This record gives sequence, C-alpha cells and structure tokens, in this order.
Amino acid sequence: MIFTRLGYSLIVFIIVLAAGAIYFVLRPSAESHVLDPQVVINYSKYRVVESISENGQTITVRFKKDFDTKAAFGTSSHVFTSTLPQGASIVTMLNQAGVPVNGTDGIRVTIQ
Repeated sequence: MIFTRLGYSLIVFIIVLAAGAIYFVLRPSAESHVLDPQVVINYSKYRVVESISENGQTITVRFKKDFDTKAAFGTSSHVFTSTLPQGASIVTMLNQAGVPVNGTDGIRVTIQ
C-alpha cells in the first residue's frame, strides 16, 4: 500500500514537472523590445546601430552583434522597435543629430 501511494505521488510529480517544462518552452515572450526614438538617435551617434527600417511611424532598429544589449536594455535581442512622432522621419532626425545616413560611413536606413 505504501508503494502504491509513492507510485501515485511519483506520477503526479512527473506530470507537474512535464507541464512546467512545456509551459517554459511554449510561453509567449513577455519582452516588448520598444525604445524611445531619442534613445535610438543617441545610440546611433555611438555607431552601435547596424540598420534602421522605417515603415510609416514605426521603425525597426537592429543593433550590431558586438553591442551588449543585455547590459544596455536587459535583453539579448538585437532587434527593437520604436514609434516616431507624427510627421517625423528617422532620416531627418538622424541628419539633425549629425549622424551620417547610408553611404560608406552611415547607418543603413530603408524606408518602406
């Protein structure tokens, strides 16, 4: 009888452990990789941004692989998004900040 109870306990423990493992693997990412546009401009000045893609008011920012996003933003992802102010353009904002855009020394910016 004691072996039966231990067996049931072991089965319940294995089921709970399996459910926890499945949840851990399939859980949705809670991280929301969103940056303020001014933060994007500031990091662009330091040449750690690899490329920026603008699609309407939303931009996608890709940081260089050797930049430690874990220390800067608390995540190992190198891709972030940002929302521009109404009527703003990332190219204009970068130019006003003195950051070269496209060309051999500039940040690659694509507008979709």
